[in-house]
Amino acid sequence: MHEPAMAQKLDPAGVKTALSTLASDNRALKTLTVTYDDMHGLHGGLTLTIHGDGRVEQQAVREKVGQTKAAVESADLHRLVALLQELAAWEQRVPERRPVPDESRTQLRITLDGHSSAIWEWYNDMQKNQRIIRVRELMKQIAWRH
Repeated sequence: MHEPAMAQKLDPAGVKTALSTLASDNRALKTLTVTYDDMHGLHGGLTLTIHGDGRVEQQAVREKVGQTKAAVESADLHRLVALLQELAAWEQRVPERRPVPDESRTQLRITLDGHSSAIWEWYNDMQKNQRIIRVRELMKQIAWRH
């Protein structure tokens, strides 16, 4: 069996360190990739990726989305980095359990300077948890034309 091309050894501590380094050394910002993903096989959803060079990618199925900007501004990328740090978005906080019928997960992946982290929450708990949903809303705000 082949592993997916995106499969990479997770290194949440490395992501934490790399994010904190961005405050004093901006060079690694171009290596940043943040992906929000709530895509569900039956219900559709949104996959939104913001790259440190300002590029935006999105895929939506049965989901109303905005038109992406040509590029995300550097100041907005720094706002995203600050939120990721505030939320310790590299830390998985939801314990593993079996899903209830029709329950789906939302994922947040961060890649920076060769380090990668991935966390998830149950989609229906995002509002209560106020972590991944805050990242999603900021990503929409900085990636979409209004």
